[in-house]
Amino acid sequence: MRNILLSLLFGFGLVLHAQNISNAMWDFSLDTPQNWQYQDNADVILLQSNTTAGLIIVYIHNFSTKEALKNAMRQGLNEEEGYLRLQGKLHNFTKTGYEGDYTGMYQMQMVKAKAFGRVVSQNGGATVIVMSTPESFSKELINAGKFIANSLKKKKQNKLQNSADINQRFIGKWSYYSKYRESHVYLYPDGTYSDSSSSSFGNSDASVGAVWGAASDTQGRGHWQAVGNAKSGKIIFILPNGERSVYPYSVHTENGEIYWNEYYFGDRLYSRSALQ
Repeated sequence: MRNILLSLLFGFGLVLHAQNISNAMWDFSLDTPQNWQYQDNADVILLQSNTTAGLIIVYIHNFSTKEALKNAMRQGLNEEEGYLRLQGKLHNFTKTGYEGDYTGMYQMQMVKAKAFGRVVSQNGGATVIVMSTPESFSKELINAGKFIANSLKKKKQNKLQNSADINQRFIGKWSYYSKYRESHVYLYPDGTYSDSSSSSFGNSDASVGAVWGAASDTQGRGHWQAVGNAKSGKIIFILPNGERSVYPYSVHTENGEIYWNEYYFGDRLYSRSALQ
């Protein structure tokens, strides 16, 4: 649970009224309950209240089907700080998810929890977990979590396809490794890129071409733009001389789960890491 109790001590602002939260990496939004403080860490949102005991943790997930979500919720939660185990069966929650009761331990304390998971779109959704010690577990805590889960709403399509939002998804260092080759491309927030490629023999061979074949000059620099949506589309590379190269992209999907940091560019699977 990613050092939740420690994190809750820092970086929160009091929200006196319900507030809508969104992120460029999601294609949905959610509302916070009144009088709950929150901290948004992109893939997890942490909430606490001055009036209701307990924690609310919102995990952003990549499950595109209810069945994949159901399998994950059955497994419970296992992290360094603790675990949660499903008690009984999962039950339908709205038309797009499930809810279930859990018990476990967190930071050497027994806890009781309830989870509400939903698939909002083909790109995933969120699982809302409310948690406290057994004696503090309350209807108010459950209702706050249910409020958040019910508020999950898909963004309008035109917002998802906004070029600025799509470009935001691809910023980072993208790497491809094979038996004989290592390639990297760096997509920067200002719309520029640089790249490099080397063989297993340790030679930098410009004749091989830059990453994705997008540039042929030795500097491996230019401009880039993504066109499409979160799951598929094309990336356009523009060389300093004005020449353009276009490459299709599609997100890596396996067993109903979407891996947002792994994309096929052409027929090669690239993985993303942070820019240094």
